[in-house]
Amino acid sequence: MLSANHRRLWNIAAGVLLAKAAGTWIQNLWIAQRRPLSFDDAYMFARYAGNVRAGLGVSWNPDGVHTYGQTSPLWGMLVVLCSHLPIGTWKMLTLGSWVWSIAAVIALAWAVSANAQSGFMSSTWRVLPLVVLPLTDTLAFSGNQATGMETMLATCLAALFVGLVFECRRGAARPELVALVGLLLFLTRPESAIAVVLFPPLLWILPPAPTLPKRNLVTIAGIFFGGVLVDFLVCKLYFHTALPLSFYMKSRHAYEGYREIWHPELLMLAFMAGCQLYLAALILLGRRRDWRLIVGCLAPALAVFAYLGTVTQIMGFNARYYTPYFPFFIVPALLVLDRWLSDEPSAEERWPRKTLLVRSCAVALMMICFLALSSESVQATVRRLEAKAHFEYEPAQVEIAASSPLPSMPWDVAMSDITDRLIAPLPKGTTVAASEVGYLGSRAPQISIIDLAGLNDTDIALHGFDVTALLQRKPDIIWMPNASYTYQRGEMFADPDFLAEYDVYAGAANYGIALRKDSPARPQIDHQMQVYWSAVYPGYRMSDYLVRSASWSGRKFKVVGD
Repeated sequence: MLSANHRRLWNIAAGVLLAKAAGTWIQNLWIAQRRPLSFDDAYMFARYAGNVRAGLGVSWNPDGVHTYGQTSPLWGMLVVLCSHLPIGTWKMLTLGSWVWSIAAVIALAWAVSANAQSGFMSSTWRVLPLVVLPLTDTLAFSGNQATGMETMLATCLAALFVGLVFECRRGAARPELVALVGLLLFLTRPESAIAVVLFPPLLWILPPAPTLPKRNLVTIAGIFFGGVLVDFLVCKLYFHTALPLSFYMKSRHAYEGYREIWHPELLMLAFMAGCQLYLAALILLGRRRDWRLIVGCLAPALAVFAYLGTVTQIMGFNARYYTPYFPFFIVPALLVLDRWLSDEPSAEERWPRKTLLVRSCAVALMMICFLALSSESVQATVRRLEAKAHFEYEPAQVEIAASSPLPSMPWDVAMSDITDRLIAPLPKGTTVAASEVGYLGSRAPQISIIDLAGLNDTDIALHGFDVTALLQRKPDIIWMPNASYTYQRGEMFADPDFLAEYDVYAGAANYGIALRKDSPARPQIDHQMQVYWSAVYPGYRMSDYLVRSASWSGRKFKVVGD
């Protein structure tokens, strides 16, 4: 037990430490507000928000056709509210996620203090530094703090859910509230349903008294599953699809031939490295009576991680798919620490010196492993040892007059150039097809956009990619799919109607630009194309990169490793 003087000293230290952390966080926001947001998916929410405000409902295009492209409907609603702020789009998005990062750490500290047994840890203010300081230097948290995505909102809701389940276990929270927060978490990150379903039963099965009452357990499950069912029915009626389009894309092998490899294991280990201080606390301080608490919290998160290992984690930078599950590691670690502060261990719980040495060695080994994994050379070695196999398609062969290809540009530069110089100035009624559509959609709200990746296109998501169907929709401009989509690119170049109907400029904007020959907007498109080309490729003659002919073997081959 800590004396009053010790608490007073800790309160002073907490104020100093939090002030330092606040300075770092404000600096992060300042940096994020001064440079354009490069996280393309975040801009998709802004496009939906603009259409909602225009009275078109939750639609991707100006035609008002309702589209279930937002995997996180709750974050989409909040972006609609944030869009009323008198600031630019990317500033609004980064500010929104940054504010929720503050809410997330406060919710984490509350989840611990509300369920603490010691007088010291029962104060959210005193717990806050134990949450904020480790996370400030953690890439899995700080790297997702200002991405404009739903990650921080999901982390906040997960912390509230964990804390409320513990409170409900001892009768201090209503099960209806627990179920509501679990449902909001599901509407933010759909895979979190695994943790929402598993966590309360585990706290009923594993820990000693007080356990979660069976009646409360049934109430939580009933309301949650009822809410999910209502969500499915409403979405089926509103969007004509019960699940987000990303679900159908993944289940229909949309990533056939996808070239880029994402490594869920390395991303999970990066997240675990951010938890290493809390894992160390569990290893060093966990006693026999704590194992139920530890297993009950970690098992739901690990079950989610097992599922995430089966997902192609496109745009999974900084372990963003794993970040919302910090509470399942932080809360039990700090509650184990709280138990040490609340009472003296009995004689049988005191460790022999040998046990302490073994635990200390285990912690040291864990930290050395995480330190080694932070090295790019070690990560490259792990990727080689994994030797993951995937299938790619041979690229199409194109004939152009130029003897050398156009220079490649950084992805975000290519995106902003083609959007700002070529597409954004075009009139309403123009249709553009592309696989990179976030920033493009946000900056050109008047343009109809066919998402070639299918994430915001119900037709492609439900029926798969088909070149004939695409050409029948007559897009005025096609920004060719990202080079990683080897199958889609090959299918397009193999179709004779494609080159018959489009002027294709190889390598323009990295992937190639196709202009429809008989487009009603062709005069405006040609003018903007000249503006774009002069600014981006000075010294290169545009006609030299016009594709004269193309061929594609359709040969698929196995690739082992990256």
